Amino acid sequence: MKTLMIAALALAPLAFASGAEAQGTARGAQRGVEDGSAAAGPVGGVVGGAVGAATGTVGGVLGTDTDPARRAREDRREERREERLDRQERMGR
Repeated sequence: MKTLMIAALALAPLAFASGAEAQGTARGAQRGVEDGSAAAGPVGGVVGGAVGAATGTVGGVLGTDTDPARRAREDRREERREERLDRQERMGR
């Protein structure tokens, strides 16, 4: 029983990483095919899909942000929250 628990705990991070990989791989391949096809036709689509899948997998494992606009929205939301808290603090609340 103890050995099973140790094995499960050791393999759990691999399961989570593969989930991130799968999401990045699919999105990367899709975008690679679209961009490659637009740039170089069918051959570009094949090459773009392979390269996009590889970069998507690496990005998924490393946790890179694929949507910079989302990050900007989160930053603005955090700034507004901090400003609101500063105003409340100055007002003595």
